[in-house]
Amino acid sequence: MSTAAQTRQARIKQRSAERRERSRQETRQAILEAATRMFEREGYEGFSLRQVAENIGYTPTTIYLYFKDKNDLLFAVCSQGFAEFNQALQTAYATHSDPLERLQALGRAYLEFGLSRPLHYQMMFMQRSEWVLKTTQTKGDVEGSNAYIIQMNAVIEAMKAGIIRMGDPIETTNLIWSGIHGIVSLALSMKGIVPKWEEAEVRRLVEDYLKLIQRGLSP
Repeated sequence: MSTAAQTRQARIKQRSAERRERSRQETRQAILEAATRMFEREGYEGFSLRQVAENIGYTPTTIYLYFKDKNDLLFAVCSQGFAEFNQALQTAYATHSDPLERLQALGRAYLEFGLSRPLHYQMMFMQRSEWVLKTTQTKGDVEGSNAYIIQMNAVIEAMKAGIIRMGDPIETTNLIWSGIHGIVSLALSMKGIVPKWEEAEVRRLVEDYLKLIQRGLSP
């Protein structure tokens, strides 16, 4: 076989491999999108691989070619949630240069993610919080902890600017974060049970909390 023929065959094999890989990635993405829609509609308890397969016209066996079980598929769904959450905080951080406005914007972005993605938030930070670490280990970087780093950087910058008093940035970040997380968690679990946990009330509560933090941490 001539060198030209060998080169042509190699190109054909490469293009064929590329097509198979694209097809595989498209199938995986279709499964993931269907799983996300079902999770947002049914929650954890009503979620099953069989129903995901039925919704996109695949057999359950096909799902198992890409995800080993229900938890593996849900972890992939939540990994997308972590990426969206981190992006929301990064956008809030990047669009505000004033240190105080930046801290407030991060708190609001945190709240809005929880209110707009309640099932994601509960799974990510309340039911399966260990997935934060798993996301970090799986990606080999700090993807799962980016949100915390963003918040801590904002705290450090606010300290340097004299907006809040100097101190341990980790302790201060934990103080701010725990308050916002507590409000979001209660908003998701207490709505309709305890008065004043509707979304408008929760947003006002977060604003009051941010003002309280500012006064409490003022230099």
